[in-house]
Amino acid sequence: MSKQHLQALEEALLRNGWQVAAVHPGDDYRISATWEIPRGGSPTVFIDFDGMDDTVCLPLEQSYGCRIRARSGKDEAAGLYFRKRNKSRRLWEQDLAAFVLALENEGNCEPCN
Repeated sequence: MSKQHLQALEEALLRNGWQVAAVHPGDDYRISATWEIPRGGSPTVFIDFDGMDDTVCLPLEQSYGCRIRARSGKDEAAGLYFRKRNKSRRLWEQDLAAFVLALENEGNCEPCN
């Protein structure tokens, strides 16, 4: 299920000028992988993909959600749950749009480090 979500997320990012510059390994515990996404003159933003399971950390393709990595001194950043697209397509699309909007806000912060 998650491959479709990853593709939809990457397409939404590209439409908004972001690109996946690198895919970093996770922590083998709760993060499956991290996308590094720069855009023009904006600061680089990182998206961490959730992978904590009962006994293993799931691979990126099986992650069940993601969140924008919060910058130091900020509250928890926005997250996106990879809900079943065929049963709740409109909700998924709304969630994806809200996530990209939150990413826009995160990428335009000053100063970000």
